[in-house]
Amino acid sequence: MSLDALNASNGIEEQEVEDVGETTYLVTAGVLIAIGVLGAVLNMTVIFVILRDRQTLLTPVNVVLLNLVIGDFCVSIIGTPFPTVSAILGRWYWGYTGCLWYAWFMSTLGLASIGNLTVLAIERWLLVTRPMRAFTIRQASYLVSGVWIYTLSLTIPPLCGWGSYGPEAGNLSCSVSWEVHDPSIGSDTYIAFLFFFGLVVPVILICWSYFEIIRTLRKVRKRAGSRGTYEAKVTKMVALMIIAFLIAWTPYSISALLAQYLQVTSSPTVAIVPALLAKSSICYNPLIYAGMNSQFRTVMKKFLGMSESTRPATISQHTGVSASNRAGINPIQIEKE
Repeated sequence: MSLDALNASNGIEEQEVEDVGETTYLVTAGVLIAIGVLGAVLNMTVIFVILRDRQTLLTPVNVVLLNLVIGDFCVSIIGTPFPTVSAILGRWYWGYTGCLWYAWFMSTLGLASIGNLTVLAIERWLLVTRPMRAFTIRQASYLVSGVWIYTLSLTIPPLCGWGSYGPEAGNLSCSVSWEVHDPSIGSDTYIAFLFFFGLVVPVILICWSYFEIIRTLRKVRKRAGSRGTYEAKVTKMVALMIIAFLIAWTPYSISALLAQYLQVTSSPTVAIVPALLAKSSICYNPLIYAGMNSQFRTVMKKFLGMSESTRPATISQHTGVSASNRAGINPIQIEKE
C-alpha cells in the first residue's frame, strides 16, 4: 500500500511533496554517504578498541559510551542507506511499511542517543562532585537498559495509534509526522509528550549536571589557588558536549515544533538541512567521547604500533572511570597532568 493511500485510510491529511530538484537530491545522497561511511568507521573503531582491551577500557562510563556508539553505528549502516537510495531515486523508495519501521527505528536510536548523553552527564557529575557514589559497571549496565526502556516508551505510541509516523524532508526519509494535525490520533499531544520527555527533561539534566561540574571545579581551583590542567580539560570537554548536542538537534527540534504548533513549514529543500545535521551526530560523538579519553588513545596507539609515552599510566581523569572511583578517591585530588 502506498504512503498516500494508507494516510488517507487512516484519516491523516495528505502532504504534498514538492520536487526539490535533481541536484539537491544528488548532493543529499552524497552527504548521506559521507555521514554513513565516516560514522561507521569511527564508531566501529571505538567499539573494536573498547572490546579488544576490556580490562582497561570497560569502565562504567565506557559501558554507557559503548551503548552510545553501538546505536550510532546502527544508524550509519541502517539509517543512512535507506534515505540515500531514496535521494538517488528522487523519492522514498521503500513503501509505507518501510517508512513506518524506519521512522520508529530511527526515532528510537535518536532518543536513545540523547538518553545516553544524559547518563554520561550524570556520571560526570557524580565523579566530580560525589566520587564515593560514582557508578559501578553493574549500575551503568542497569542504566543502559533503562535508557532503552525509557526510549521505547516514547517511540511505541505511534505504532499503537497515538501520534503517527510518516515521510519528511522532501520525501527522502521518515520520522514522526510533525506536520500532521489530527485530533483523532492526538498528534499534538503526542508531540508535546515526546518533546518534553525526550528532549526538555534530558537537556535540563545535562545542563544542571554540567553547571554543577563547573561550579565544583571552580571551588577546587580557588581552594588550590591555581588553574589546573584537569579543570581546563573537563571544562573544554563539557563545552564540546553541549555544543555538539545543540548543533545536532536544536535546528531539527525547532523546525518540528514550528510545523506542529505554529504551522510554519519550510520548503522540503530547506527541511533537509536540519535532518542531515541530526544524522551527522553519529560522526562527532565518537570523536568527543572517545577521542578525549586518554586511556582510549593509549590503547589505540598500542594497537597501531605507535610509540607510547614513557610516563606510567595514570588514573583516568577525563572520560574514564577507573578503580579510583570504586575506592572512593576523588579525581580532583589526583595530581594533574
